[in-house]
Amino acid sequence: MKSVSIPGANGSIHGACPQGVEASLSNRVELTARALIRNERGSILLVRSKNSADCLWQMPGRQIRRGENCAMSIVRCLHDDLGILAWPVSAVFINDQLDDVAGHHVLSITYAVSIISGELGVTASGQLDEARWFPVNQPPEGIAEETVSALRSRELVMFNAC
Repeated sequence: MKSVSIPGANGSIHGACPQGVEASLSNRVELTARALIRNERGSILLVRSKNSADCLWQMPGRQIRRGENCAMSIVRCLHDDLGILAWPVSAVFINDQLDDVAGHHVLSITYAVSIISGELGVTASGQLDEARWFPVNQPPEGIAEETVSALRSRELVMFNAC
């Protein structure tokens, strides 16, 4: 693996880039928006997708479509898949990785989301198998690594949806 060190304002960021990844990656960037939703008891909403080969529990969200911003993507996805009207309040986590298996760059932004209205439930969109609330301190078996990292995130970053 090739080691990467990037100087930052609060020290250095260290990471590793597998050998040969740079050559195998296309210029394609897959941009995804995800929603971190907590209920009044502090539990988090996780979903399992029919399109996921590994059937991991993860935060709701999907790939952002051409012509929509991240906020629009979250609103659309939560309405289509879960039947709720919600609005992203703040960015809480950014997952930036190189997927050498698929051969592209993956960028996923997780937002803390406030539910405005609607009854939560898996809709007939066909995108999800299941949606359930889990206590933060008792996550399910088979949880996506990105979800674990987002839950560990403590800082909120305000954003502007234009």
